[in-house]
Amino acid sequence: MSKYIIIGVILLLVTTCQKIEVFPDEPSISFSSVIVKDSTDILDNPIKYVKLTFQLIDGNGDIGLNAEDTTGPFHRDSQYYYNLFIREYEKIGDEYIEVTELEFPRNYRIPDLTPAGQNKTLKAEISIEMEYRYSNANPLPFNEFKYFYYLVDRDLNKSNTDTSTLITF
Repeated sequence: MSKYIIIGVILLLVTTCQKIEVFPDEPSISFSSVIVKDSTDILDNPIKYVKLTFQLIDGNGDIGLNAEDTTGPFHRDSQYYYNLFIREYEKIGDEYIEVTELEFPRNYRIPDLTPAGQNKTLKAEISIEMEYRYSNANPLPFNEFKYFYYLVDRDLNKSNTDTSTLITF
């Protein structure tokens, strides 16, 4: 009888142990979706909301910054104060040209996403919502464009640059 229990326990252990996938320490991103919505602000002015969603894989899970991460390479005037960088490229003919005359660049601080536990591999879906205000006196700067974006982890490893699908306003 104990022989069958031992065999049962061994079978249970073999079937429940999963091989840990190993990924590089450099983050990797891949486009998932983009959603455009027409809306209004609290003053009833028209706004276009764009929600960009992408997948992230990072082998050591060192993605994101805490609010107190403002020294060293993450100080306010550093290029790494932000860790997600999104640029708009307007479609002109068959080419995409970076839009540089915007009020501010679309840089964001993703919060710390480091997984708990021994396995630090991070697989996540990240969504960013951006808004575009416009009026008859201040029209949208472009009608067709794509986002080109990348992120940087806490070890300053840069991900690949990915692109969204064509966005039309």
